[in-house]
Amino acid sequence: MKRYYSHYTFIYPDIYLKNHVVEMDDNERIIRVFPFTKEVEKTEFYSGLLMFLPDNVPFSREIQENIGKLDFSKQECLQWEDSPYRFYEED
Repeated sequence: MKRYYSHYTFIYPDIYLKNHVVEMDDNERIIRVFPFTKEVEKTEFYSGLLMFLPDNVPFSREIQENIGKLDFSKQECLQWEDSPYRFYEED
């Protein structure tokens, strides 16, 4: 299991989070997302933006540009695919 925190997080296709922790199992599936309120053991901290894309969605310049236009103050319904995700970091 791994936990990731950043100021901004995008989970494909339309989840935009500010100051949240994303927890993934050993099969790289997202199992839990929760607000960051205090430091949690075994959490990797990143500055900037974290992106989580399913394995079947290639990372592209278009996705990167669209994410840059998002309003992270509006949080969408927290539902994601039950598939492995790849993790990207952008400062």
